[in-house]
Amino acid sequence: MSRNTGSSIALLGLVLFSSTFASAAEPHALTGTWVVDVSRINQPNPPKSVTMTFAEADGGAYSMSIDIEAHDGKIMHAGSVVKPDGKSVRVQGSMDVDVVTISVPNSRTLVMGGGFQGHPSSSRVWTLADDGKTMIEIAIRHLPDGTPYMRQFTWNRK
Repeated sequence: MSRNTGSSIALLGLVLFSSTFASAAEPHALTGTWVVDVSRINQPNPPKSVTMTFAEADGGAYSMSIDIEAHDGKIMHAGSVVKPDGKSVRVQGSMDVDVVTISVPNSRTLVMGGGFQGHPSSSRVWTLADDGKTMIEIAIRHLPDGTPYMRQFTWNRK
């Protein structure tokens, strides 16, 4: 191997190591507090508000909490701390999921699979828009006969 080739490989290794180290030190782009644009929810009796807080927690985990004010004024608070390691954790307070697992495939995306009472309930993907102020959630659920359907929600950074 020539000296130039060796230097190029060493430089490439340093750049890759440095960018890995820098991105590991940066917070996930979705951390923060988000609110759903409820005016865009196309369903009877949409909630009055939906707020999600996504934050980094100790040991590479994330804290996620959801607060929903239903159309009738009832409040639901759900949350959990979960690592993006493929292991499921319990969720407290939700009427939709009681166990979740997450993945963060990149700094602008969050993927969650949820179950309820021992059955799959939903899969969700949140993706940050280019403006950094909005994110789109795709929620995949199933009708009682097993037919899948998708819903899209727009979230605004609070």
